[in-house]
Amino acid sequence: MKLILKITALAIAVMLFTGCSQKQDVNMTEDELPYGSTMRENKTSFAVPMTYDRRFVEEEQVIAVANYFASIQNQDVDLYLENALPVYTEYQVNQVYSYQDTSQLVDNLHQGIVNQTGEDFEFQMILINEFAQDRNFGGLEAMLDLLDNISDSDIKFSEQIQGAWALELELNFLYNKKASFGTVDSQWVYLFKLDDKYYCCM
Repeated sequence: MKLILKITALAIAVMLFTGCSQKQDVNMTEDELPYGSTMRENKTSFAVPMTYDRRFVEEEQVIAVANYFASIQNQDVDLYLENALPVYTEYQVNQVYSYQDTSQLVDNLHQGIVNQTGEDFEFQMILINEFAQDRNFGGLEAMLDLLDNISDSDIKFSEQIQGAWALELELNFLYNKKASFGTVDSQWVYLFKLDDKYYCCM
C-alpha cells in the first residue's frame, strides 16, 4: 500500500511539474521567441523558394535575396545588377578578378555551384537561418570597413546606408534533371538598404 501511495504521489508531482512547464511555454509571446522559431516556407512568391522568420525579415528583403540568387541560378546579368550592391560589384569586376564585364562575375558565381553538382542546377530552397543587424558583428563589420575603403564618395558608405544586415543562408539545390539534391551550408550574405532599396553582396 505504501508503495502504491509513493508511486501515486510521484505521478502527481510529475504531472504538476509538466503542467507548469507547459504553462510557461504557452505564456511566451511570439515576440519573445528567438529567430527561427516561426519560420515561413514560401515556394511560389519569390524568384526562388525561400524560408525565413517573418518576424525579423521584411518581404522586400526576402525579394532582394531571392532575386540575387535567381540571377546567379539563371545567369541573368540584368537581374544581378538590379539586386547586387553596385560599389561591391564594381570592386569585384575591376579589382578582385579583373573581368571585362559583370557577366563574367555572374558566370563565375554560377560555376561555383556547378563545380559541386557537375552540371546545371536550380535552387530548391534557400533558408535564412540567421539574421543579425549588429554592425559590430564580425563579418558585417569587416564588410562595412571594406565598403568604406573602396567607395569613391566623400561620405563613408557606412554613413550613407539606411540599414545593414548579415544573413546566414543554407542553399539547397537540385541537379541531375532534378533527381539529386545538394546543400551549401553557412553562406553569409550581407544586405544593405541604400536610397530606399535593398542590395546584396557576399
